[in-house]
Amino acid sequence: MERIIFSLLVLLQFSACSSQSRFEEFIHDFEIISLPIEHMQDITTEDTLGGKLINDIIIRSQKNNPQYVDINGNTKAVKQYYGLYPEEPFEYGHRGKRLYFYPKISPIGQLDLNEDYISLIIKVVGFETTFYDLWNFSKDGKALSVICLFWGLRDDGPKSEEVTYTIVDSKITKEGLIKWHENADGLETFRTYKLNEDGYFEIIKEEQKGEYEF
Repeated sequence: MERIIFSLLVLLQFSACSSQSRFEEFIHDFEIISLPIEHMQDITTEDTLGGKLINDIIIRSQKNNPQYVDINGNTKAVKQYYGLYPEEPFEYGHRGKRLYFYPKISPIGQLDLNEDYISLIIKVVGFETTFYDLWNFSKDGKALSVICLFWGLRDDGPKSEEVTYTIVDSKITKEGLIKWHENADGLETFRTYKLNEDGYFEIIKEEQKGEYEF
């Protein structure tokens, strides 16, 4: 029995070391970005990541959803990240032809928001949308918190990467504060996020204007 327990402990330790090694290899694709960042879409790269790779490291390997701290100080799960980044091409028809659009997932860069954590920006160009996500990890590769920094729609779909309508946009100050803005169907939300000492993005200020237009 003791041998079985010892063997299981060795396997668990090996798995953890292997996972951390993969994460350390993964983050080498992200170069350090200096602050402040005024225009999110100005930061780009031609490098791409595989959808399966990024999902295996960021999402499938995690036991819990990433979390954030709301304006009242409550820790909440980021529910929209149950989903995965695109792994397969999107099939669509054009003038009677069957075509395929291949999403681009790019390692935009790494931010130094706190020396105890690792913060990465990932860009995804989907079939009709473009977005930038900011993920924060512990040093051993556990995804703690995430913010969508930018989300825009492209009217021309796969024919153009030019964003025609911006829903979410952000600026990041030299102090590392994220100035976040969303315009969703007439309701504007303004937030200021910071990375707290526990590694979670925390809303420290929030204001809303307008109302939803149905």
